[in-house]
Amino acid sequence: MAISENKTNHTAAGNIDSFSAIRKDKIDKCFYYPPPGILHLDDTTDEKNATCGYVGGTALSHPITSGNTTVWGMNDYNAFMDDSEAPPTVNPVLWRMERLNNKNGLFQVHPKAEKGGRTGNIYQIRSYDLATMTIVKGDTGWVVIDPLTSNETAAAGWKCFCEQVDANALISAIIITHSHVDHYKGVEGIIDATGILRGVAQADFETKRGIPAGKVLVVAPNGFYNEAISENLYLGNCMSRRAVYMYGSALPKDEKGHVGSGLGKTISTGTGALLSPSFEVKPGDKELVTLYIDGLEMQFQDVPGTEAPAEFHVYIKKYRALCPGENVTHTLHNLLTSRGAKVRDPKAFGKAIDDAIRLFGNMECLIGNHHWPTWGNAECIALMEKQRDLYLYFNDQVIRLLNKGMNMEEIAETFTLPDSLNCEFYNRGYYGTVNHDVKAVVQRYIGWWDGNPANYFKYPDKEVALRFVADMGGADAVLRKAMEYFKKADYRWTVELTRQVVFNDPENMQARYLQADALEQLAYSFESGTWRNIFLSAAFELRGEPMGVLPRTNKEFITQATATLKTLTPEYIFEYFATLVNGVEAGKANLLLYVHFDDTNQTHELHLVNGVLHHKDKTEDKELAEKNVITFAGVEAFAEDFRLRMLTLHPDDCPGTKTDGGASLTSLYQFFDTFNGMWNIVEPLDSTPRKRTYLLSGFVTGTTIQWDISASACYDSITHIYDDTGKSYACAIKKKTGNDNLITLAQGQALFMGKDLYIDISSSLAHRIDVKIDTWTTVGPKGVLLHKSIYMEDSTDNDYNDVCITLTGGCGI
Repeated sequence: MAISENKTNHTAAGNIDSFSAIRKDKIDKCFYYPPPGILHLDDTTDEKNATCGYVGGTALSHPITSGNTTVWGMNDYNAFMDDSEAPPTVNPVLWRMERLNNKNGLFQVHPKAEKGGRTGNIYQIRSYDLATMTIVKGDTGWVVIDPLTSNETAAAGWKCFCEQVDANALISAIIITHSHVDHYKGVEGIIDATGILRGVAQADFETKRGIPAGKVLVVAPNGFYNEAISENLYLGNCMSRRAVYMYGSALPKDEKGHVGSGLGKTISTGTGALLSPSFEVKPGDKELVTLYIDGLEMQFQDVPGTEAPAEFHVYIKKYRALCPGENVTHTLHNLLTSRGAKVRDPKAFGKAIDDAIRLFGNMECLIGNHHWPTWGNAECIALMEKQRDLYLYFNDQVIRLLNKGMNMEEIAETFTLPDSLNCEFYNRGYYGTVNHDVKAVVQRYIGWWDGNPANYFKYPDKEVALRFVADMGGADAVLRKAMEYFKKADYRWTVELTRQVVFNDPENMQARYLQADALEQLAYSFESGTWRNIFLSAAFELRGEPMGVLPRTNKEFITQATATLKTLTPEYIFEYFATLVNGVEAGKANLLLYVHFDDTNQTHELHLVNGVLHHKDKTEDKELAEKNVITFAGVEAFAEDFRLRMLTLHPDDCPGTKTDGGASLTSLYQFFDTFNGMWNIVEPLDSTPRKRTYLLSGFVTGTTIQWDISASACYDSITHIYDDTGKSYACAIKKKTGNDNLITLAQGQALFMGKDLYIDISSSLAHRIDVKIDTWTTVGPKGVLLHKSIYMEDSTDNDYNDVCITLTGGCGI
């Protein structure tokens, strides 16, 4: 890659490197992070356990879909991951793990059998989603543990089980081990898949919203519902955006892209819901709570504040099988997830595992809700003891190093696990990492500040970048240095330098491409699937690739929020509303409203004052009859009213209609913010990168090129085709109209005399734009022709037909 020595405009075609807009091979084939240590990659123990009990013919041969949308699929991985030897672009340790995670289908767990059959007591559905769904035989039916992320994947897994094991299977209970969506959100898929269900002793428990009374008992840990809401409702927009990076949902599935996430492949993208459980296991002063569910004696160990804020371990005494929630897996876990959550307590992790060893020491099988089981008492205990010590080692050693004066970065850079822990495959950092978990422990105990005042009152990233680039002599000077470090394989510093240029000027394509190249090289080296995904996703986005379908318009956000409101109680709705208030705009407001729900006969007071929304239950207030109470039949009617009022206040095309006051919900909602799910990460938050420049490589100098530019009902857009000499071939301008039809803006042909051909695409929409490019060749009378189709999406409907460009010309093949 060559960076121009001339201080010319960075958008000039001659400054854009001919290779930097494409994915590259790994340059340093011997560099991997972290160093693998003494690992025996030819050890087949995990391979045998991961395939043990497989029920033939249950691996997914087709994607799981919802309508025309793929929710989950495994074929793309199988297409390129057959070879046991890792390609240079994937860390060999991660490659080994993800080939194990590829093994999907129905597996018999108890009794242990090389090949699964119809007479087992415990089965698992694996790699039909990120998590594993376990199915346990009771006296009259089956107990399902952790019904996955999506209704579609859970239903597919249950259907597979019924077809292979028990065609008349009934579900007597559903157990949810903890408050993370990949373990509960698919519950309605299980219910829908089985029709009318029967349970055992349901009369003993109160069934709340979402599960029909007298049907399936749903058991969850103490505090489950509150924690599921607090983690996923209040910060859902923030976490969802970060999860796009963490799970690599926009990446192509190939050896240069997505291979997996360590804990499993990725997150499914179907429908789902949070349902209030029938029963939360409250331990009181008991170490264990015993429940008899469909004839099975199940012992529940409450372990809050471990991998999830609400979590328990479940011991099935009859089968001597322990389900340890997500506290024991075949990977080092996150002490602070990359998508964002409350930091976790490694000491609580270790203690919970230690207590489980003591309480369930006669176990013969560990049935985790990720990965594959471990069989044999000695093997189970050994795994648990080493994972216990793994988390306690983090806790104790980080504290020791903090007390020696080291800061977070210094500890993370030098922290080392003893070989006895580091050389176990199940302790490796496929999901969590040593570097990241060290920082989590530091954050837990002493917070984000390292004690140095130079780091206490720093400028935001954009302000740093403006000063940094100016003081270094301009963007070209910084990029020349960045290129030097790239050639030295110091990719971390290359990223730091190019980041400053991008935050100084997000339109600098040289900086974007060079940073993407450096991030890509780092990603190839990582043992962690999530680190790989994060770095490749950033590279993908820097190059202007499409990043998925998170809500980006007001209408999309309001529609999603409305669907969520319909699943909540009024108390949680108003707690959520408080997080939507723009406190600055509402600072002078003093609104007092009363809302009544007929179905529950509840009345709530809403008071907006000092930029804060308060709510109180006023059902027992005898004086409310004299007040102006807004009445709804129930939560669904309230949510629909919210949708209509918010769409009026926050349209996508123009400023909304504001109210001048009065006691109405509109007077409250006018102070609510909407959230763009695709906010910027690798460039300034206030940047709206509406212009993209792309190299269209492969056209031969001296041949004729043809173009066709069309557009539909997109926002104002400009498309410009030119070459490295500055010659302009086409410039098409589209004005926004109400016409949805695809219309031709420009057609033509010309002799291509440049070396490189470029296209600029820009839009007036104040959201980011996405661009897809398809390339193929054909053979005709005049030889091989190169074809390129470019599709621009202005982020309103994700149909990628807002601007369409086709180019054809002579090919160098």
